[in-house]
Amino acid sequence: MKKAEQFNLIVSEDKDFFDKQSKTHHRFHNIKLYVPKHDVYIEMQATLKNFTTLEGYTVIENPKLSHLFYEHIRAWKPNNSSKEEELKQASDETLTKINDIICEWIDEKEIKKIANRYRPHSKIQILKPPQLKEINDEEINAKNDNKLKLTKFVYDQLCKFNPVKMKGQAIYVILFEYFKKHIMGELNPASCADVISILKESRRQELEEDTTMLQALETYIPLHANNYSYTDSDDNKNSNAHDCHQHIVNLLTEEEKSVVQMQQQVIVLQGKSGSGKKETLWESHVNGSITSIPIYISLPKCYNELNEKQVIIQALQMKQISKEIIDVVRENISFVLILDGFDEIFDKYNKNSKERYFYDRFNLNEWNAKVIVTCRSHVLNDEDIKHVLIGSKNITTTSMIYLWPFSKDQMNGYIDKFVKMNKNK
Repeated sequence: MKKAEQFNLIVSEDKDFFDKQSKTHHRFHNIKLYVPKHDVYIEMQATLKNFTTLEGYTVIENPKLSHLFYEHIRAWKPNNSSKEEELKQASDETLTKINDIICEWIDEKEIKKIANRYRPHSKIQILKPPQLKEINDEEINAKNDNKLKLTKFVYDQLCKFNPVKMKGQAIYVILFEYFKKHIMGELNPASCADVISILKESRRQELEEDTTMLQALETYIPLHANNYSYTDSDDNKNSNAHDCHQHIVNLLTEEEKSVVQMQQQVIVLQGKSGSGKKETLWESHVNGSITSIPIYISLPKCYNELNEKQVIIQALQMKQISKEIIDVVRENISFVLILDGFDEIFDKYNKNSKERYFYDRFNLNEWNAKVIVTCRSHVLNDEDIKHVLIGSKNITTTSMIYLWPFSKDQMNGYIDKFVKMNKNK
């Protein structure tokens, strides 16, 4: 600008927004040049690559994001509802934060601190907002609904934007936190990672409240099981019984053959009262031995004979997953549903004789899930097991597992653990 006179130009105005923020929070010089020869003014903006979002010149990833976000909220006039007013204000604040990162109005340390919270969509799996359920792009564009269009824009950006540089990652974090708080709702999960976190916390609380189970896990000894039930004439030591916990893990994680890929897997675990059915399941649950998300459901607590089809939904609500988000969760996540204590609800369950198979009665076909159900031995007779737990329809593949009693070695191992546990108290 000092050399303007060499080109017969006069700097008539230079608004310096490099050190003083502009209304848009962008960083630039707004320059007005006078050309005496032609008696015209030329107005231009000048900035640096680090601060520009002009494609072809910028070094910032996804440079259009801030402008497109601005376009969605620029002309939006919220209705009189406080929720829309709050969303509009939050949107304006989010745009400011994004521009502050682009133009480095906050220092590099702060930008790096924000960027360190970045986790890509490929790892956390952003959940699709319920507002976008069963509606396509054409229908969204046809609606005069700025809030819906903004929701779609932010969701798409979070799913497609994969930044690798510090500024890009910081911008992603700001947008995700806006999405989580103001679009999904602060109390709802915004990603599969959030769902896992909520369920882990629920699991921790359940264990804290169940002191008997905590003690049982501290003294846990791997139990033996077989594909047939134990009788007094069986030799527990020399049998071909397998480690029950590991066998269940293997069944859940093994690659399914193409013939049964369309079938859902069901495991029925039977054993005498006090034989360790629940402890075996909690061992898988606590140690995260399976890749799908395990959900432990106590049927005596959750079962309602008047609303059987909602048993899984009710269980999730008890674990702080809200009803409006459950459909989104169900579409995005695979589960292992651990249904414990079927024998304890059987009398109530058996009053309805029209449809006997539990898989249909509990609407389990609506879930992308493998199912483990526990039942005490001899509570259900063979005919009940066949029709209630195994079923006659070709929609599931069912594995029967029978727990066997402790061998002498297992008894000694349990006693050793129990003694050590009590010494440490």
